[in-house]
Amino acid sequence: MTIKVVTDSGSGLSQKKANALGIDFLPLQVIVDDHTYLDGVDLDIDDLYDHIAQGASVQTSLPPLGIMEDLLESYEEQGVDQVILITLSNGLSSTNSTFLAAANRHGIQVHTLDLFTTLGVEHYCALAAASLNDKNVAPEQIVSTLEEAIDHSAGYLIAEDLDHLAKGGRLTPMAAKLGGMLKIKPILEVSKNTGGKVDVWSKVRTMSKAIKTGADQIGQSVDDPSQYVFYVLDARNEEGAQTAIEELKSVLGDQADIRREPMYAVIACHTGLGAVGMQYVKKVKGE
Repeated sequence: MTIKVVTDSGSGLSQKKANALGIDFLPLQVIVDDHTYLDGVDLDIDDLYDHIAQGASVQTSLPPLGIMEDLLESYEEQGVDQVILITLSNGLSSTNSTFLAAANRHGIQVHTLDLFTTLGVEHYCALAAASLNDKNVAPEQIVSTLEEAIDHSAGYLIAEDLDHLAKGGRLTPMAAKLGGMLKIKPILEVSKNTGGKVDVWSKVRTMSKAIKTGADQIGQSVDDPSQYVFYVLDARNEEGAQTAIEELKSVLGDQADIRREPMYAVIACHTGLGAVGMQYVKKVKGE
């Protein structure tokens, strides 16, 4: 029995990094104006930030079907008969269901779950799945262990540029304009609580207040910080990221495992520059 771990670029991995970890990679498509890139293949996050800064129109789409088919055909040739699939939320993308349908046509069994989010939590789960697979843990047990971690996870996003949220349909243009005038910062949640979709959790004034409010909520949600991994992500907002780290330390303690990452393309395309995210996920046993 040969088992492979597959993730998409919502995990923040590039193709090179994923392959070095023994993980197979599905790049999301990033459409910049009229040009399509493969996230983590011919477009890195700094390139994307540059495009956004220059005013380009950016959006994402699921990985190309041809890449999925090529990967599955190679599995048939190699004798791979099972896959552990880690993708972004079903509420954000059809990547998971599309790969499942394609794998079924090739007679390959897929073990998967809905993460109800993406970004740092997906990054953590992809690496944990690969680690457990390397230790010959059964695929069913890997998925069950990840599901337990996801049951104790959540994430909050604060966008600096409300116009990007309006373009993505999360706010009306009028609400974005009014919010900008009043310096209102919606705090967005993407977790099991929202069914894996982006929803407005709260609205406050100023970025610093939004970050503190999100950090306080995480502090109230986590019983034992030593049993969790925390992520702070930002799209070229050094000050905001440092504020988030300090606010999390103030509620979790200095020993909390807080990991800093850039805001990956899957979300940065929709929040624009300046966004800050905070996530937590319970540590996976045995990873």
